[in-house]
Amino acid sequence: MAASVAIMTFVTNGGGIGPGHSAVAVGNTAYTFENVGGGWLQSGSGWLAKDLKTYMKANEHRPILMQYMSAQVVPGYVVEYVEKSTKNDDDYIGSGVCSTQVSKAINYALPQSVIFDPKGFDTPFGVFHCARRMGLAVREEYFWPGKAKMPVLEWAYIVNKLRADFPGVLDSLDVSR
Repeated sequence: MAASVAIMTFVTNGGGIGPGHSAVAVGNTAYTFENVGGGWLQSGSGWLAKDLKTYMKANEHRPILMQYMSAQVVPGYVVEYVEKSTKNDDDYIGSGVCSTQVSKAINYALPQSVIFDPKGFDTPFGVFHCARRMGLAVREEYFWPGKAKMPVLEWAYIVNKLRADFPGVLDSLDVSR
């Protein structure tokens, strides 16, 4: 079976606040543009490749919204983009942030006639909704296994963020504690 591509939207940053994080999964590998040290070291890109299950486990404290992409998004081209970006030493902040780079990877993997370009500030919210708006997300799954371990105020903030920013997710995600 061919590898699939999924946009991973992590709702909130650490501590249950903030805009969140974007990453892209190809098969069993998560590619995440979060290596801040790459911007200040002599070498080292912002990209990290991690085992998908391990990466999801490390982020179980916040909701993970998986959007599985249509066949238009070529898995090998996503990986090729990440490899080129790494070789170019694209750094976190200097070359954009997580959502910017995930958008570029998805765009690179699409036919030239299709442009993946979230409007406005390129945040995880924008990437998520651009994939929906363009019909690229053929299936969505939502995970939040660590919700019961969260302090009540952080949990409530995240539930309200899901309700406000990610329509329909609460219909499919058990947020009970």
